[in-house]
Amino acid sequence: MLIEGLSNITYVNGILRVQCTMVDPSGNEVESGTLEIPGTNLNAVLNGLVNSAKAIEDKLSTLQEDNSNSSDKKESKKNKKTKK
Repeated sequence: MLIEGLSNITYVNGILRVQCTMVDPSGNEVESGTLEIPGTNLNAVLNGLVNSAKAIEDKLSTLQEDNSNSSDKKESKKNKKTKK
């Protein structure tokens, strides 16, 4: 199931239901499925998603910094060679 957006969220009979959406090839938002989380697991599931998203964000940020630093080093080496 692809999730590009959320449309309706309800909590009924101890179950959180999240209607997920995606954009189809014609550019229209359509339902892609329903995420159902039992209320007893809600806290663990939501915290797990938040913590995982933060960890991924940190890794991507580190990768971006590493790529930026290696680009700066390459430019610095090129500049040194052309100055000689």
